Amino acid sequence: MDMDLVVTFAFVATIVLIIVAGIVSFPIARKLGHFLEEAARERAETRLKGGTGRMLAAAPPDLAETLARLEDQLERIETRQAFVERLVEERPAAALESGAARK
Repeated sequence: MDMDLVVTFAFVATIVLIIVAGIVSFPIARKLGHFLEEAARERAETRLKGGTGRMLAAAPPDLAETLARLEDQLERIETRQAFVERLVEERPAAALESGAARK
């Protein structure tokens, strides 16, 4: 048997095996990728939904108290900001430009 023929056959057989393995494994890898992506999405949603409640329940009491105070302060700031925005909207634009609103 000719040695060149054996080498050519081995080369062609290797290429064919690589192509067949790629064709067979591609759908499997794609399905596995979708499965892993869905599992990661579910894990993230679970952490977002239940994670904060568990974190606050396990937090020390002073931390929960501090968070409550910060929420109250934030609500007051939002109220003040809305009030200032209404005042600015009510002033005529000409009064703001001339500086008459400062008096």
